[in-house]
Amino acid sequence: MKTKLVILVCLLVVGTQSTVLAGSGRSTVNEKIVKAFRDAFPLAEKVDWIEKGDHVYVHFKEHEVLSEIEYDHDGNFLFSERYYTNADMLPLHLSWELHKKFHDKTVFGVTEATTESETFYFIKMEDNREWITIKATSDGSMQVTEKFNKLG
Repeated sequence: MKTKLVILVCLLVVGTQSTVLAGSGRSTVNEKIVKAFRDAFPLAEKVDWIEKGDHVYVHFKEHEVLSEIEYDHDGNFLFSERYYTNADMLPLHLSWELHKKFHDKTVFGVTEATTESETFYFIKMEDNREWITIKATSDGSMQVTEKFNKLG
């Protein structure tokens, strides 16, 4: 029950952030960027474009995964984030390391952040006593960045 509540809260926060951003943007997104996005993500749903300063953001859902991509005005990729709850979406070597180091905990949320040169993951895990956040990089290094005790 607590896990479902935490997941619901996380999804609500992400949805609220998307709604706030959507209200502040303009709808004059470069058609070249829109076409390239549609070609790359033909199954994207709930697509929302925001133009803010020199950057263009697109929020969307694909295969039950919430995502955001940031482009410059020339359509060059700058940054992306994906939010998911299924640990099976992590690279296999990270799943293996998580299992070895945190075998007593389960994954209930992942934020995957990607730049042109690096991908890193913030992995929320829990057991009966605590919640932890692990920051993992694509090279396999991991460190605990947050730890919270559960009440009760």
